[in-house]
Amino acid sequence: MPRPTRPTRPTLPITAAFTDYIDHIGDRTAMYEAVAAHTGAQRVLYPGSYLDLAPSWTWPDVTYLDSDPRARSAFADPALARRLATRHKSFPEDPRITFVPGDYTHTLEALPADRWDLVISLYAGPASEHATRCLRPGGWLLANNSHADAGLAALDPAYRLTAALHSDHRRYRLVAHHLDRYLQPKRPPHPTRQELRKRGRGIAYTHPATAYLFQYRPTT
Repeated sequence: MPRPTRPTRPTLPITAAFTDYIDHIGDRTAMYEAVAAHTGAQRVLYPGSYLDLAPSWTWPDVTYLDSDPRARSAFADPALARRLATRHKSFPEDPRITFVPGDYTHTLEALPADRWDLVISLYAGPASEHATRCLRPGGWLLANNSHADAGLAALDPAYRLTAALHSDHRRYRLVAHHLDRYLQPKRPPHPTRQELRKRGRGIAYTHPATAYLFQYRPTT
């Protein structure tokens, strides 16, 4: 006797896949707008983006990168993603959206170096370590600490913490002063980069933030 099959859910329309995901994780547009105002960035690289299309509400040129089949499917027709971005965009020009399928630990190596103004790394692992080569000198990294990415950046001499972002009921506040209180471990000493990579997750800080903004200043 054949095993009963589980009913499959109907595939969501592409635009619904994006909007439903934003509804699920919370709309980060206010955070992106705060970062845009602080940095003046135009070109954005988002490794591990999954279905978070909200950066294209704020920035005119965004490159998304993800290995998940659902992201590949959603971005398969760039015109549909651009159409959705056009409905929400806050800039005058047409949105430019590029999707690169693949694992960022390998795919980022094939992208141009020193090209992007801002890298977004949120809940995607240590993406910044692989994406740094893509940042132009003076560019920016927006990272949180769920997978220790903010901690890794704080220990990298090429990055300097310039702001912390706090959220309260989907409202975001950017703080650019008294930054020495951030990224201080509750239980010193701070783990090394090797220890953070091995842990695969962030540590507890005395003054945590939702996300952290670093500026990339490589030494010559």
